[in-house]
Amino acid sequence: MKHILVLLAAMLLVPLVATMAAAAAETNFALAGKFVPPPASPKTGEQPTVAPIENETPAQRNERMAWWREAKFGMFIHWGIYSIPADGEWHMRNKKQPFAEYSKFASQFNPVKFNADEWMALAHDAGMKYVVITTKHHDGFALFKSQASSYNIVDATPFKRDVVKELSEASPKHDIRFGTYYSFLADWGHKGGGAGCPHWDPAFQDGDIHDYIKTVAMPQLKELVSNYGTLGEFWFDSDGAKGITPEESAQVVEILKTQPQLIVDPRLPGVKGDFGTAEQHMPTLRPAGDWELCGTVNGSWGYTHSDAKPLNKLLPYMITAWGMGGNVLMNVGPSPEGVIPEDSAQRLREIGEWLRIYGDSIYGSKSGPFTYLPWGTATCKGSTLYLHIFDWPANSRLTVPLINEVKRAELLGPGKHDILKTELDRGRLIVHLPKKAPNAIANVVALTIEGKPHTDYVSVLLNRPVRASAEQKSAAGAVDADEPSRWRNTEPKGWLEIDAEKTVTVATMRVTPFDGIKNCALEYKEGNEWRPILTGLKLDRDCNVRNFPPVTAQVFRLNILDSDKPPQISNLELYPPL
Repeated sequence: MKHILVLLAAMLLVPLVATMAAAAAETNFALAGKFVPPPASPKTGEQPTVAPIENETPAQRNERMAWWREAKFGMFIHWGIYSIPADGEWHMRNKKQPFAEYSKFASQFNPVKFNADEWMALAHDAGMKYVVITTKHHDGFALFKSQASSYNIVDATPFKRDVVKELSEASPKHDIRFGTYYSFLADWGHKGGGAGCPHWDPAFQDGDIHDYIKTVAMPQLKELVSNYGTLGEFWFDSDGAKGITPEESAQVVEILKTQPQLIVDPRLPGVKGDFGTAEQHMPTLRPAGDWELCGTVNGSWGYTHSDAKPLNKLLPYMITAWGMGGNVLMNVGPSPEGVIPEDSAQRLREIGEWLRIYGDSIYGSKSGPFTYLPWGTATCKGSTLYLHIFDWPANSRLTVPLINEVKRAELLGPGKHDILKTELDRGRLIVHLPKKAPNAIANVVALTIEGKPHTDYVSVLLNRPVRASAEQKSAAGAVDADEPSRWRNTEPKGWLEIDAEKTVTVATMRVTPFDGIKNCALEYKEGNEWRPILTGLKLDRDCNVRNFPPVTAQVFRLNILDSDKPPQISNLELYPPL
């Protein structure tokens, strides 16, 4: 029976969904927490990827990407009927709700306080340059009028307004580029729609995914690129659902070609994306090429009652991504009434206040030359290197591992810029700062330099010989400069031994496990004996930084003693004292 008949028979017109289900469940997404690069050339047996623009020259690509690279900052909006239960956009899947039960939320969805101009004015005040709205999340409910399915905000709710249309019309009035998110394969609210797990409502959900793609996903994609003006960014997504064919991917590309200026993410199989994505996860190493960090203001994607993160946590997080050359797409989850929570809105305004003073160091910037700095990060634009200082030095001496000649140093801030004194001390640049930091969270020093910025401050383990307790073939992935590669150990315990190839002095470790580790130790070799540097270490998923008194040695070992899962290490670095 066709979907519309199912809806009429059930007398329900509503969707389902949830993408990561609030703060506690954010990381249950198949791709969440790790970097997703644009597709490389396919390996034998893999589905080939097709770019929306064939034979694009580097100059043409640079022209197409120019606004996005300049923008640096956008608003992600996760909104739908899942805002009613208020426990995240994966509510339907997490609760295993049948469609007939979940879809009742549609008849309750009446966001009478929604105002597209107010949302876009907030984005402008926050310093954002583009917006991406979840036109349809995994629950299958569309926030736009669709001829392909009546499971949408106009036909299935008392609100009966096309919020995608209203936002697309409001955004240019506030100097915001409009973009769309669309869950193409994952669709828990249409027969045949994909899911990254077995269907929990098989009587309703089971069906032919290719029929679903033909009758729902492809027509709705056409509607989005045809009915909502010039789009800036198109964001595909999935909960791990699979099944698209190369022919179907090629059809998607043909539709996207009707808007040749589009910038596309890499999450739909067979469609070559323009940038990599990092979701709720800060890469330890700078990703190659264009990339975008998507994160949340309050720890959840869809609406929950979670409080906004404090500015002293959120702002350095964002600046760190900008320091690695990324864009930041920061999410808000509006309420069922159509209101962006006030504490989230206030946090965005505070970010906007910072950008009004320091935005020259962000907009249009590229990554700085440093992989790691103990006090912050850096961006670069032209002949200016911007130092972003999170930890103001107590002695007012900022040590910068920069090789370039410095012509001028300025402390940025409201009003005039203060000229700073610099000197070289034992081969390191010292910037003399005022005793008190002008900004409580993040300060910026602008250095005018000669040539392209360059540093010699790198991990002493970078690309050095490595031995592993097991899975030797992948061990080099822990000490190379490639973020996605890692040592993929398959044993419950294990160790990595790295030879720095000369005697070195180190005082800082950065290590990134793929999953948390309960107990490990950092050791160095003295003769034939292993000596401890750090013991009893509990490591969180993602980057961990540990400082210790300087140790001089040549061979080092990370010894993993207790882990719930076989330990896998994405990155292991040791740095000299700075």
